[in-house]
Amino acid sequence: MLNYKLITPFSILIVFIALVGSVFAQQYIPGVAEGNYVIYGNFVGIGPGFESFNDYDWLKLEVVNVVDNKVTLLSTGLFKDGNPIPGNGTSTTWNVQTGEENGIPSTQGPIIAANLMQGDAVPPLNTYSLNKTEDRTYLGVSRSVNILDLNIVTPDYESSLNYVYDRASGILLESNSIIIQSQPESSTSEYSYSVIETNIFNAPPVPEFIGIATIIAGVIVILTVLVLKKRIK
Repeated sequence: MLNYKLITPFSILIVFIALVGSVFAQQYIPGVAEGNYVIYGNFVGIGPGFESFNDYDWLKLEVVNVVDNKVTLLSTGLFKDGNPIPGNGTSTTWNVQTGEENGIPSTQGPIIAANLMQGDAVPPLNTYSLNKTEDRTYLGVSRSVNILDLNIVTPDYESSLNYVYDRASGILLESNSIIIQSQPESSTSEYSYSVIETNIFNAPPVPEFIGIATIIAGVIVILTVLVLKKRIK
């Protein structure tokens, strides 16, 4: 039988801290909903392999399904001459918790988890972490964004990649990359693009600390019950 005399405010505080700690631990959850979309433009490509970027008119990614940690994106787009770009009409599913694209680990994607901050890991785990969280203006709207800078070096090439993600939704807003090839021939390539239209900024943000009010209310109830029991005795 529970001895209420042994339950002190200190022990309750320990339980409270443990519960709150679990809530404040980083959660990798999507920040988008079905129907959200982003359209990219301002495509620039320089050097071998990226010349076709200059002919891109637009690329649209639309959220068509969200289940647990998985977000399915439908890709559509056109060249400036009206022909569809490669991958037009295809769908890919991204797991923002594991960093997988269609079940395969992928470091750089068009979406990451919502409400991450500088220093948080970007799945797949043990790969990269966000370099900076800051405010930037896109489409006339000030947004908190997460910046991921990557430098990948191999015997054949070196890549400097820069990704800017909307913090509240996790959607990619801008990408800039430089690739220096050393083998089989020396060359330098660059590409960049950025958001030109989206409805993401109108969507309500995902709460950062889901359940904290419930936990506080629960602790208050427990304290009230214990006090009443002591008074009855």
